[in-house]
Amino acid sequence: MTQRTERSQRLLVLAERDITSFRALATHPEVDVSATGFFAQQVVEKCLKAVAEFHGIVFRRTHDVDELVDLLLQHKVSMPFPPDQFSVLNPFAVILRYEETPYVSMSLEDMRQLVDLAYQWARGVIGA
Repeated sequence: MTQRTERSQRLLVLAERDITSFRALATHPEVDVSATGFFAQQVVEKCLKAVAEFHGIVFRRTHDVDELVDLLLQHKVSMPFPPDQFSVLNPFAVILRYEETPYVSMSLEDMRQLVDLAYQWARGVIGA
């Protein structure tokens, strides 16, 4: 196994940890959606980074899923979803963790679908 593959799989393991946190928070009625959305965003971010790592694409430290998608597209990585699919999760990475700002409401089911989409795609690419 190559180092790139090992690093990719390690990122998927971290994504799995965040999926567990996402699912636990999603079932708790008192948890604010910003906390649940944070873990949804983290799953998607780690999946995108895992695919980038697998393809040998160098990426900077970022929480911006749009930046990561753009980087993958620049390197001709095929994605089975629209490039802006995950944009709705970006505010959960930082802004909604530190500010009480209004945001477009997003259902837990919509988050769950994005988490599943990103994770299944990344697993398929990496072959994990």
